[in-house]
Amino acid sequence: MRGLAGAVLVLLVFGGCSDHGDPTAAESLPVNSGPVSYSADIQPIFDTQCIGCHGAAGNAGLDLRSGQSHANLVAVDAVNSSGQLVVAGDSAASVIQQRLTGTGASFMPPAGPLQVSSLDLVAEWINDGALDN
Repeated sequence: MRGLAGAVLVLLVFGGCSDHGDPTAAESLPVNSGPVSYSADIQPIFDTQCIGCHGAAGNAGLDLRSGQSHANLVAVDAVNSSGQLVVAGDSAASVIQQRLTGTGASFMPPAGPLQVSSLDLVAEWINDGALDN
């Protein structure tokens, strides 16, 4: 028992905070200073969570594969509900955001909600103007 307690103490002392209380450590973290990148931040969400249903012959005619998705989303009328899939600058009015957050006619993806960080990125991308960047 004594050896286990010593091992735990060593882990706590040496495996604790990597900044050792340095108040400037948080300032050195990278900060997103520009808009969300569609290709680097949003498309990977579609690649991992959406193209199983929304690929080449996508449900509701929606193809979210790379190189197709942006043109198929922004300022495009939704098929199964009123409104546009993505209203640049207005995530609340965007059908895709309504579906991803469960406030629309249907919830996507059907397997379960996206992580909050992914939902936040999609909303931020839309609110930043839904750029193809």
